Amino acid sequence: MWFTIYKEQENYASPGMVFFLNTLNKTLSMKQHTFLAFSATILMACGQSNQPKSQEEASQDSTAAMASSMDYIDNSSVNFVTSVANANLKEIELGKVALQHADYLRIRNYAQKMIDTHTKANRELQQAGYSTGITLPTALDRSDMDDVKKLAEKDGKAFDRAYIKAMVQLHQRNMERLDAAVSDMKDTALLRYAKNTLPVVEAHLKEARGIQEDVRKMYDPLQGDDISDSH
Repeated sequence: MWFTIYKEQENYASPGMVFFLNTLNKTLSMKQHTFLAFSATILMACGQSNQPKSQEEASQDSTAAMASSMDYIDNSSVNFVTSVANANLKEIELGKVALQHADYLRIRNYAQKMIDTHTKANRELQQAGYSTGITLPTALDRSDMDDVKKLAEKDGKAFDRAYIKAMVQLHQRNMERLDAAVSDMKDTALLRYAKNTLPVVEAHLKEARGIQEDVRKMYDPLQGDDISDSH
């Protein structure tokens, strides 16, 4: 604007007025350039902050946020939820393997029941954990995954013996966790979960022991120690 005025008045203004208008025009131009440079810097910074993060960065942020969010929660509650969730996941994966490798029909039926029941149990545990502020694991740890892979290497009678032995051991340990939680758990949602789930796990353990006895009678009537439920 000032540049236009200056050009229109250039032929009529006094030398002093020309000098004043020229200085004013340069000053305004410098301010405009400075403002534009500042604006560009702001826009570049905003653009960089909105750049999508890599998968690794997002995973690190998620892990850090999850750990931070659970700092205030009682360790016994976190340990209970984590251990029970891992047990559920392991029984689900072992059940899937059993559907492909088991010979004994009763074992295949039991395996399907484990998939269905423990999938439901983990959903219920997720709800209880959410109300408490605890995030459940979503995949098996390395040790449990190795156990699943080793079992998947077996077939037929050898698989039946190994699978039902694992079911007895896993349900025995899970029953002990739930029984301890019923006695000691302070969190209301997790206590309710333990009370509701304990009878189900006890029934699964009883059924697994019955199947184990059938397997012993069919396959190894003189070698009961091979499928003992020691742990």
